[in-house]
Amino acid sequence: MTYVIDSLGGDPRAKYLQDQSVDVIVRKPRGKKAGAINDVLDIITADYIAFFDVDSRPDKNFLVECVRALEKECAAIASAPRYVTNPDASMVSRVISAEYTLIADLYRLLDQMDGFKQFNGLIGVLDARVFDKRRLDETAICEDADFMQQIYLGGNIAVLANTRVGEQAPMTLMDLFNQRVRWISGACGGLKYFRGFYRAKIPWSRKITWFSAMMIPFFTFMVSPLVPSYSMRLWRSSNSIGDFTLKLTGLIVVAWIIWLCALVALSKKLLRRQVKWKETARYKV
Repeated sequence: MTYVIDSLGGDPRAKYLQDQSVDVIVRKPRGKKAGAINDVLDIITADYIAFFDVDSRPDKNFLVECVRALEKECAAIASAPRYVTNPDASMVSRVISAEYTLIADLYRLLDQMDGFKQFNGLIGVLDARVFDKRRLDETAICEDADFMQQIYLGGNIAVLANTRVGEQAPMTLMDLFNQRVRWISGACGGLKYFRGFYRAKIPWSRKITWFSAMMIPFFTFMVSPLVPSYSMRLWRSSNSIGDFTLKLTGLIVVAWIIWLCALVALSKKLLRRQVKWKETARYKV
């Protein structure tokens, strides 16, 4: 295992990890996560490479199941449905946990229909051959989204493994807003691949679902009335009537927040204003 630390020196985490027999790379901050991944790729040799964030909490069988899925489907990346590890941190994180339940169901649907799947953060296991001629774009707003699109344009696919991976949800509306503006800005940047997806010799199911993924943030307010149709699923994942009511109402509100974030992201792109990465508060990492 290799742990990358962005530091100008003297970081106590390096010694701690080395004492735990973990390989450590201490580097000057450059290119954020994309830069860290590129630096690691230049020095390691492996058949499969797994990526995690500091808040990732994969199930114990995550690596085994992802490798099994890669070998079975001849895919480039395997990951799993996400769940929120801090649902009780705030009302916002509890609502986002419901959103992740919905997204996990969409993942499974897309997997069945051979659609485009975007694994945020590239959290998962990748076939190392994907990196033979590629590196992550350190200038991209969302390097993970950019790289996933390159994977599909190259004729490869992403698959779901029979496991799960947890991650933290934003705990405040401001953190949620900043996170989604950045994510949607990455989607806007991905539209540069429109001609590539249109001409690519890949199934139309992947082309249509890719375009839908890029566009859906701008129309979430239109689908918010459909949230009640998801009530039974929300009820099964709720602890009480109050919890169910919060999740149901919260998902409707989040749909409108995402639409607002999409407008902000689009305006920044049209005005050529840079979307700055802002750190999200962590809960007991």
